[in-house]
Amino acid sequence: MATFDIVADIGGTNARFACAADGSNELQHIETLKCVEHAGIEEAFRAYVRKLPAGNVETLCLAIAGPVEQDAIRFTNNAWAFSRTELARALGCRVITINDFTAQASALDVLKPEELEWLGAARPRGGRARVVMGPGTGLGVAAISPDGTVMPTEGGHVAFAPSNSHELRLLELLWKQFPRVSIERLLSGPGLRTLHEANMVLAGEAAEALSASDISQRAHQGDARCAQTVQNFLDILATVAGDYVLATGALDGVYLTGGILPKLGDLLDRERFRARFEAKGRFQAYCARAPLALMRAEHTGLRGCLAALRRIDAAA
Repeated sequence: MATFDIVADIGGTNARFACAADGSNELQHIETLKCVEHAGIEEAFRAYVRKLPAGNVETLCLAIAGPVEQDAIRFTNNAWAFSRTELARALGCRVITINDFTAQASALDVLKPEELEWLGAARPRGGRARVVMGPGTGLGVAAISPDGTVMPTEGGHVAFAPSNSHELRLLELLWKQFPRVSIERLLSGPGLRTLHEANMVLAGEAAEALSASDISQRAHQGDARCAQTVQNFLDILATVAGDYVLATGALDGVYLTGGILPKLGDLLDRERFRARFEAKGRFQAYCARAPLALMRAEHTGLRGCLAALRRIDAAA
């Protein structure tokens, strides 16, 4: 009978599962479950396992959007919560938790060259830090030290700093709704909606309650206000990506992932994005040395979760 390690990438919206049989590095039986359709992680796990071939689960490694240092785990962008100890007892297997962007960062070293799209001419030379960022239901950020150690962060919750007069007007308006405006308030699916509603108000128009998908679709169709919202989103994301080069010394690159960017497609002006990334005043030349890439791979969270699990086991 086969033995399985199960990996899961749990965000605010989706719970993605896969397994690797008999200690392999190959993911099998990849499936995405909707978090709202399950009461918690145990129920989602059992729903997934019921569809697997007969076998024994040895380890469940969970990549979680939120802090994972304590036994009691609460998700930042959904209602699930659990105790790692109690979950292991209930499931009868080892349970390991890592930050979801530890998984995304761990995926970098298993990506194929064609799974990265470089923006600009700079390329990694080795020996310097890297950063992985991704807007989805929230905004994840992780850094990787030169020796390959992944440093999970809550970098999506640093404060938003405007770079021009329009962004200042956005911030002044959003202060009426939020006492503190983090970059996740803007650089996420909910953030795209927040930006759009703010732009409507600033233009003196009645605010529309559009989803992130609606905004992207309308921008593709030529809706000027939605196109402005998407451009604001991309400009702010590029600026924040450059800020993390300064904050971490990420001269081996900033790597962008997450569920939103693939949906924007040709709305991303690559030259403009690179210019905003480098626009750091006296440190423009410094940021110009930093590579910038889009991660064009599927299942990076699951692939990175398995890579992190194998690394943990090798170090044990």
